[in-house]
Amino acid sequence: MLSSLLLVLLTQAIACTPGETSLVCSCKAGMVSACVTLAADDTRKAAQVLDQVQEALEQASLMAGEGDENKTKQLQVVAESLSQSLGSSEPPQCKGQEHHLISRPIAKRLSTHPTLKGLYTPRDPRFVTRARDEQAHCGYQHWHRNVDKEVIEWLDDTPGATPKDFMDKLRDIYSRPEMKARFPDGI
Repeated sequence: MLSSLLLVLLTQAIACTPGETSLVCSCKAGMVSACVTLAADDTRKAAQVLDQVQEALEQASLMAGEGDENKTKQLQVVAESLSQSLGSSEPPQCKGQEHHLISRPIAKRLSTHPTLKGLYTPRDPRFVTRARDEQAHCGYQHWHRNVDKEVIEWLDDTPGATPKDFMDKLRDIYSRPEMKARFPDGI
């Protein structure tokens, strides 16, 4: 009961768009039964709703403060419920997903950085690698949020960073053994 209430409160921020069916809107409103039905009827659309929730999770993870921490936890509940409705712990289309080093949260911070703004775009096609397999990367997983947090903190702590400094930081992160295991082709 409480989780359903949290879902309804949270997903108010994920608005329906014109032309969406009532089933999609109900799922976005946090009705788990609608998400289950949607996953059975249209897995592609259910996966799109899940992507929207995960994008909202990315944005919430950048926020600081108690209210935002609660929102992040609520978004995680929604993402888990949708994933379960789709019958897996990760989005169903993943088979060793492409990984964008410049995620939306990192790009947002870069857009306001004193020396790096204007040089990078969200999901910049110049900085893409492929995961080893589905287990290595699929969706906006916990390790991904941690990498984003580390890069954003580094950007905040390094206002005079050059593009070379930024690339060195990314190379440092992606040369770690656990990241090499995820992305054997490197960056």
